[in-house]
Amino acid sequence: MKGGGSLKVYEAIALGAKELESVCPNPRLESELLLSHSLRIDRVKLAIKRDEVLKEEELERFLKYIEKRKSRIPYQYIVKKQHFMGFEFYVDERVLIPRPETEILVEEALKRMKSGDLILDIGTGSGAIAISIAKLFPDCKVYAVDVSEEALEVAKYNAEKLGVAEKIIFIKSDIFSNIPQDVKFDLIVSNPPYIKKAELENLQEEVKKEPILALDGGEDGLFFYKRIIPDCKFYLKKGGRGLFEIGYGQREEVEKIFLENGFDEIEVIKDLAHIDRVIIGRYNS
Repeated sequence: MKGGGSLKVYEAIALGAKELESVCPNPRLESELLLSHSLRIDRVKLAIKRDEVLKEEELERFLKYIEKRKSRIPYQYIVKKQHFMGFEFYVDERVLIPRPETEILVEEALKRMKSGDLILDIGTGSGAIAISIAKLFPDCKVYAVDVSEEALEVAKYNAEKLGVAEKIIFIKSDIFSNIPQDVKFDLIVSNPPYIKKAELENLQEEVKKEPILALDGGEDGLFFYKRIIPDCKFYLKKGGRGLFEIGYGQREEVEKIFLENGFDEIEVIKDLAHIDRVIIGRYNS
């Protein structure tokens, strides 16, 4: 795609929107967001600058972003950020993009926390869950683990950026493999991969650009629940809780895994679309 010479701001927005028509549901909005990112200004300032002519390097940068978006690279990976729980997180291709639905998991964890609690976040990715908890409930300590060293680099960067690095212990670990066995947690939280392997090919093209490790939940989508929940008993205090995000139609199976492993007081929280989104169990054996 070529810009066809000098363009004014409003002309560039229109061009970008036209190019993105078949790519995203709101092409004008994404065009505006990508242009504001190109110009290093807030989107609201575009209206003030609408008749200004873009510099050659500004237009070139914008058209490059549009081409990336046309190749179905997620907007968040282009601008390197995603908002979650009111905070701005750095994200790139090394981590899953935090979803608004996962905020429910954080909110439910916060409701059940008390002063001095120790929290474990399994599969921390960008660190969105662990960091949000540390920011919003300062009187706690958080362990955050991930099997991916690259993901941990992003999470550590976000923890520094958001001022909670001293409150979070990051560990490279395949679930519990490197967690000290003498550490007992009040809450264990996780948004594990829960998409069935056979469904991965049917995902949106944008989602396919995200790390497969963060998406693939095995043949039945339950692989990680079957690995995490049985071992929670060794790391939870008596009366401690496990809180997990779940996928569509997984409630009964995950509840069964909880009950088979000594959990009671099972709760299920729905998202705004009234889909079962978070399941919570208390370990009391």
